[in-house]
Amino acid sequence: MAAELTPLRVCQVVASINRDIGGPAVTVPRLTSSLVEEGVACRLVTLDYSNLGPQTPAPNVELLSLPAGWWTKRVRGWSPSLRSRLLSQSPKPDLIHNHGLWMFPNLYARQAALHAEVPLVLSPRGMLEEWSLGRSRLKKLVVWQLWERRNLGATKLLHATSEAEACSLRKIGLRQPIAIIPNGVDIPDSTTLPGRSVLEQKYPELAGRRWLLFLSRMHPKKGVSELIAAWRGVERQLPDWHLILAGPDLDGYGVSARNKVTELGINHRVTFTGMLAEQEKEAAFAHAEVFVLPTHSENFGIAVAEALAFGLPVITTRNAPWPELESRHCGWWIDLDHAALTRAIEDALHSSPDNLHEMGRRGRALMDEKFSWKRVAQQMKHSYDWLLGRAEKPDCVHATS
Repeated sequence: MAAELTPLRVCQVVASINRDIGGPAVTVPRLTSSLVEEGVACRLVTLDYSNLGPQTPAPNVELLSLPAGWWTKRVRGWSPSLRSRLLSQSPKPDLIHNHGLWMFPNLYARQAALHAEVPLVLSPRGMLEEWSLGRSRLKKLVVWQLWERRNLGATKLLHATSEAEACSLRKIGLRQPIAIIPNGVDIPDSTTLPGRSVLEQKYPELAGRRWLLFLSRMHPKKGVSELIAAWRGVERQLPDWHLILAGPDLDGYGVSARNKVTELGINHRVTFTGMLAEQEKEAAFAHAEVFVLPTHSENFGIAVAEALAFGLPVITTRNAPWPELESRHCGWWIDLDHAALTRAIEDALHSSPDNLHEMGRRGRALMDEKFSWKRVAQQMKHSYDWLLGRAEKPDCVHATS
């Protein structure tokens, strides 16, 4: 009983929580803050890439963040100072939870766990999915040989955000117990959301149009080129609708996407917004009528969850783990091919506003029921306690037979 009364201390390690990084920059700080609300003392250790936007806030969390200098930015987060701080933590954590792979901070997390003689938990955050492993294959092979294979070998508990991701981890031979715990999502208060004018004043072409929204990183993985091609095939029959492509461009892919839109002659039907400020992002979600993400690979898909929380029906591919779109009748879960994407867009945008609203209501109810941050944090805390011998195995933890 004494052990149960001792507050759990956890060190969370992630390479970056800068806004433009995408999913983990949102979900890791939010998970950490939610764990604090459940009585877990959390320290969040990260690097600050100031060129990638502000860091996501983590209320009530002890933050250890070191600036990413010239070498850090160019050599996969290499930071001897960060390593030193992780190795010399006081007081010692009960366990270390590492988020992501392929970066030096992920190596430092394993070294710190071994140094402190505490268990290591790993959330791959989609970085062991087949599509992701195929990108920058040579660089990842080098990192695999240098440290990532040993990182995975030292891990005592894996965290997957979906059953599909857990299957991917088993497929590559990982045999450790896996906690299948989704990312959480905040349910917005519909009475305090900004109006359409927040975006219409900045982008006048949106006035008087119905919005089809894509909001994610401008990256080949997210299916931007496939979406542009599909939109070109249907936009003439949907004169009331306008496609919004929102999100940061981290590696120049957005330029080629803009050029493709110009080449196809659909500039007047597509608006690129770049990274949206928080109020602009809320306005986009609040006043779009359909959300689309034709992704090649997602371990979870936080943008899908956010859209559903705002009451938007969603079009996404079977490369994202969202079968509930079909089973709960709140969207379209399709194969990633031109014909299927085109049909889904036509079906969605020809639906009546009442039908879209009802689908959105079901999606929002799903988020409230299964994906609250409180529920997520409770499952994660239970998994930590089980790993440390302080609790029975929770239902979310799956061990190999």
